[in-house]
Order: sequence, then C-alpha cells, then structure tokens
Amino acid sequence: MKITLFGLAGSGTSTVGKLLADQANLHFMSSGNILRAWAKEEWYETIYEFEDKVAKYDTSFDIKLDQKVAEYGKNEDNFIFESRLAWHFIPESIKIFLDCEEKERYRRIHEREGGNIDEIFAKNTKRESELESRYNEVYPDITFPPSKENFDIYIDGTNILPDQIVATILEKIQK
Repeated sequence: MKITLFGLAGSGTSTVGKLLADQANLHFMSSGNILRAWAKEEWYETIYEFEDKVAKYDTSFDIKLDQKVAEYGKNEDNFIFESRLAWHFIPESIKIFLDCEEKERYRRIHEREGGNIDEIFAKNTKRESELESRYNEVYPDITFPPSKENFDIYIDGTNILPDQIVATILEKIQK
C-alpha cells in the first residue's frame, strides 16, 4: 500500500502520518526530513533558514527532492509519504489531503515551537506564499496549493484529534 499525505504546516500531517504508519504497519517517510538533512549538510540550523537562504533561490533543490520522492514511490511499497507534492509524483498512491483552518495551524505551530504567535503567523504566511510562487514557477502544470479534488480522501482536521483522523482514514481505506 502506498499512501501520500498532504497538508500545510501545522495541519497535523507528521503526527497523523506517524500514527497511521504505526497502526497500519507501514514505513513513514517525509520530504521535510529529507530537507532537514540537506539543511544540515549545507550548515543551516533549521529548515526555515535553509529554505530562506538557499532553496528559494535554487529550484534545483525542489527538483532533486521531487525526483527522490518519485524514485521512492517506484521502488518501495507499504509506506506513507508526507510531502507537499508526493501526491503528484507518486500517482498510484492513495492520496490524502489533511486540511486545517489557518488560525488553528498557527496555534499548533506556536504550541510546538514556542515563540511569538504574531511572528509565527508572519513567518508561515510568508513561507506559504513563497512556496506557492516557487512551486508554480518550477511546476507550472501543478496547481499549488492543490485542490481537494486531486485527492482520494479529504479530511478537515481542525477540530478532530489525530487518533480520530487516523481511524477515519483507516475506515475509508478499508472501504
């Protein structure tokens, strides 16, 4: 079984993906983890710093990442891949869109990372805008952020606990 999981920062994709992987006995992969490793290789402390100073100016990182995602999808099975574009690059996957209201997403990021909520809002709003511009430039044939119609399963997780989301996904997959 191949599952791809999409959601913007703070929507719960990592939490849900890991829980789902545990319950369904699948391997969990994340493009964020790949980017974090690249950031360390390039001597950046955070993925945000890496994206801000390198990736947004050098789109070869996006292309390289998405090639890794596509290759993983071709060569592996029994996984959940949490990523912004894995749903496109692993077309045979069960595609899940985990949505969440913006205010709640930023509250979750604040809870996870601390800091000033206004700065978190500003940083993530800017990041999402830059990602949208960058992806639409690199991949003009892919609409980003994607619409829920591109997915097999759509869940608004704003007011649902991760365990409930996982139960809903498992139920829908079994049908």
